Amino acid sequence: MFNQWKIFIFCIITIPYSTSTFASGEPFLMGAKSWGMGNATVAIADNYSVFNNPSGLGFLQESFVSASCHTRYNIAGLQTFSLSSNYNTKYINIGLGIERFGDKLYNEQKLGLALAKSSNRVSLGLKVSYFQAAIDNFAVKNTILTEFGLMTKLSSKVQMGFHGYNLTGAKLFASQRIPTVLRLGLSFTPSKQILLVTEAEKDIELPLLIKAGIEYQMVKNFYLRTGITSQLNYAHFGFGIQSKQFIFDYAASSHSALGFSHHLSITYQIGKKNTQ
Repeated sequence: MFNQWKIFIFCIITIPYSTSTFASGEPFLMGAKSWGMGNATVAIADNYSVFNNPSGLGFLQESFVSASCHTRYNIAGLQTFSLSSNYNTKYINIGLGIERFGDKLYNEQKLGLALAKSSNRVSLGLKVSYFQAAIDNFAVKNTILTEFGLMTKLSSKVQMGFHGYNLTGAKLFASQRIPTVLRLGLSFTPSKQILLVTEAEKDIELPLLIKAGIEYQMVKNFYLRTGITSQLNYAHFGFGIQSKQFIFDYAASSHSALGFSHHLSITYQIGKKNTQ
């Protein structure tokens, strides 16, 4: 009974606001690092760029295999799982991402291929995904989603990123739109220990959302993170640990009415840095 009330409150609160908390094709940012920093990561090139901004793949010199699990508000059926990898070639960098949301009654699957190319200070990325949504014993719908990303190094310490989601306006049903979401942000590294990020996110039919976050390296290979958004009822915090070729990230995000969500990511770095 308690979970039923939680689901009801969840729907009332999240439908008018953030595209990152409600399903039906909305972009869900992957990786506990992103959630620990308030999801203000559009200008960061890392192992989850295949999901969060495909242009970031162009700046990666390493290859990764990553898996993440996101459980929201301890509500059954609101879990998201992902698996991704990237591979760098001489001419172009490639990323593959798999996502699954939901349970037997309602679920979504997404399989995406991303391509990115960098040239000195600028990287461009394109992603095409096959998206399917299924309601048990009722309907199965699918469509193709497209994403575009741009990332540029404004200086040795400042990076800017742009990401456009569902730019073609794909729909599952005639009456159900899949959101078109635009994100623009900056990352600033004032020192080797500190990373500052900020981002503006705009669903073309919803209010503007402002996000900001910080990562602080306390000691070698141990990071603390926190973030905020213009939705003041949300709070984000987390940490990360790197041990040789393994990266472990955890984050918790809290909602004043719904409680905590937990985010866990594990990454394996393949090989050592190479030069491009």
